Amino acid sequence: MENKLVIRKDIPGREQRIFLEGRLDANWAGHLDDYLNGLVREGSYRLILNMAGVQYLSSAGIRILVGQYKKVKKIGGLFVLEELSNAVSEVLEMVGMLSMLTEGVPEATLTVEAESSFLEIKGFKFENEILAEGQMKVHLGGNPALSLTSGFTAADNRKIKFKADHYAIGIGAIGDGFDDCKSRYGEFLALGEALVYKPSDGSKVPDYAIKTGRLEPEINALYSLEAEGVFSNRISFEPLELSASIPLDQLATGLSQTSGQTHFVFLVIAESAGLVGASLNAPPVEGKKLFEFPEIRENINFTTEPAYPKMLTISLGFYSMNPNDSLKPFLRPVAPGSTAYIHTHSAVFPFQALTKNESSAGKLVLHLFESSVVQDVLHLLNDSREITGLGQSTFKQGVAWIGKFS
Repeated sequence: MENKLVIRKDIPGREQRIFLEGRLDANWAGHLDDYLNGLVREGSYRLILNMAGVQYLSSAGIRILVGQYKKVKKIGGLFVLEELSNAVSEVLEMVGMLSMLTEGVPEATLTVEAESSFLEIKGFKFENEILAEGQMKVHLGGNPALSLTSGFTAADNRKIKFKADHYAIGIGAIGDGFDDCKSRYGEFLALGEALVYKPSDGSKVPDYAIKTGRLEPEINALYSLEAEGVFSNRISFEPLELSASIPLDQLATGLSQTSGQTHFVFLVIAESAGLVGASLNAPPVEGKKLFEFPEIRENINFTTEPAYPKMLTISLGFYSMNPNDSLKPFLRPVAPGSTAYIHTHSAVFPFQALTKNESSAGKLVLHLFESSVVQDVLHLLNDSREITGLGQSTFKQGVAWIGKFS
């Protein structure tokens, strides 16, 4: 018997089957664990391990199998062993794990993928679920053009409290009014019962607030794009080829075509393939020359290359095809010459697998803030400069909630 473990992956369908051959011992258990973690990261939440070729299973191997079973079950997936060799069956029966790890083998779906309605757009599969009827109410607060001249004053500061189904992006700070916040105003995302912003005081450490008891997240906003109401659609998207990624403008187009909406708010939780964006390193108050050379090099943080690949992101944005005169100053063209406009802020977290079929954006948002540490907040850009331009942010896979507005 060779002292190795061979892992072979079958063609993916609704389930992903993996064939194992050889020894699943302490030497190879970590390798299998990393391999399975990678599959989950790529979006395979239904895993079937064919154990017919496994001649030896140690306690270390059992620990990995049980650990993966618990992790995948926790996120609403399937993890099951099939066609156990005698060696594997005897060991699992002796330790009392046989029934747990072999229950739930799908039957008809093993070889025939279930039919589902979806759209294929730019090499990605978009699946749509209708959640509710009605529209969101959008409120535009302040004058975003004052960012260019650092012309914001105490008169522009507006305190906003956030509850469930209340979302916003803009420039603001957590604190006690203008005087307290004037050295820290930066990009923020309000995500219902969670709020995060990046102070512009040079600390580069995002701060956040989540609803706890009677405490509700509150921001001092210099300007804001707000939306209130429930999301009408939940759209999952994943690549048809595992190595593919989708840029933000094509993702927004896919969400538009899948939902049938041309004006909408979107909340996307997705794995990043690389973010392109900027954040303030000085507050836009008191006439500071933030965007003039050479001050811009100190006052604005730009990504020098696509940042945070393989990280998990929450992006909140507003998209509009041919926006009206009131909305247009708050948005930017998705690409040079486009009639579609967008404004997106993104919060970055370490990657973790999330529940696949959770319909509530709020639950996933709170879970991320409670179980992880936000790494950064960025205003996403389309860097279309010739030769040196970085392009735009790209994503691997994820889920989006859409709220339509007129």
